[in-house]
Amino acid sequence: MYLYALVTGRPGVGKTTLVRRVAERLREEGYRLAGFYCPEVRRGGRRVGFRIMSLDGRHEAWLARVDGCSGPRVGRYNTCREAEEVASRAAEEASQADLVVIDEIGPMELKLPGIRGSILSILRSGKPGLFVVHERLSDREVLPQLQQRGRWFRVTLENRDSLVDEVYRFVKSIVHAVRASRGPAVN
Repeated sequence: MYLYALVTGRPGVGKTTLVRRVAERLREEGYRLAGFYCPEVRRGGRRVGFRIMSLDGRHEAWLARVDGCSGPRVGRYNTCREAEEVASRAAEEASQADLVVIDEIGPMELKLPGIRGSILSILRSGKPGLFVVHERLSDREVLPQLQQRGRWFRVTLENRDSLVDEVYRFVKSIVHAVRASRGPAVN
């Protein structure tokens, strides 16, 4: 049984927009969502870093910056340890959610031990997930878990709008399949 919808594609094709549109539709229908996303931060037209934000917007921190953080380096960015707390809270909140949304699972997020641990905890939880996955992810611990239990959706400029409905239907089907496999809720 599939457990994850895995959204991937080249930078700038609309992966984040697709995931947000699907998540918003599900939230409007009453599904409980948890997770985090990592938007880029630009100043003067130049990318200067990334934030990490909880899905509900209550928690946020720098994930990586060109300057100002002292964590492991990824490309021209230094990662920021404060980001680990946001991911940890998301992992805790996932236990009460119908669906976990992460944008994205990539080298930068996995470089910080706390975020890596939170992502692995979510993957082991048995919760359905809607994840943006870096197109060149090669992590030997995370990637096999995604491949084993996930269905891939490659976003392109040509299919990004039509893919929203397909991903939405797929995610709803896995949430319902997980609910059915666990039996009726006990009050």
